[in-house]
Amino acid sequence: MKLFPLVFLMGLTFISCTNNNKEKTIDNRIALRADTVNILKLTDTAVIFEGTCRGCAFESTTSFKIYDSLSLIKLLSIKTIDNNPPDMDGGNISKEVELVPLQTGNTTIKVYKIFGQETEKEDTMHATLYKIKITN
Repeated sequence: MKLFPLVFLMGLTFISCTNNNKEKTIDNRIALRADTVNILKLTDTAVIFEGTCRGCAFESTTSFKIYDSLSLIKLLSIKTIDNNPPDMDGGNISKEVELVPLQTGNTTIKVYKIFGQETEKEDTMHATLYKIKITN
């Protein structure tokens, strides 16, 4: 019985002495703006925040395409976030377009937001230009 408190204290000491200095990865998410030059590092993730209507004909078919003539930026993913309650009609669905820089340099990318199928008329496609400077 006298050994139990000693073992308990030793166990508590070992648990509290663990190395908590592990390197933490920081997700540097930079929101891109169309009205300025965006400065990114190679370790950053660029994000474009868009939205589409909830419950409309284009809800599930809204897509994005990236055009970068210098191939300095790559489309990583498109995340869909719906913060509305399931029984609500209408509203907005958020879209996060994530891009990653591949090389350093200056580029201008064109981001196309496509409503519906790609074969539809040009008036269902909207484009935004973003100027980006990528550094180390």
